[in-house]
Amino acid sequence: MKNKIIVPIFVVLFLLGAIPFSFTETGGGYLFGWLPASLAYWWGLMVVNLVFVLCVSKHFITTSVKEEEKK
Repeated sequence: MKNKIIVPIFVVLFLLGAIPFSFTETGGGYLFGWLPASLAYWWGLMVVNLVFVLCVSKHFITTSVKEEEKK
C-alpha cells in the first residue's frame, strides 16, 4: 500500500462514519428480525476500519524493516 493511497482511504472512512445517513438517523429496519440496520452498518464500518488500520500498520512495519536492512 503506497502512502498516497492511505490518506484518501482514511478520509472516505472518516466521512462514512461522520455523515449521518437517513437509515442511521432513524430506527430503520431490522436484519434477521433482531439486528437494527444502523447497528449492522456501524459494525461493518468498524470491521473495515480495523482491517485498514492493520494493513497500514503492517505496511509501516515492513517499510521500517526494509530501511533497517539497508543500513
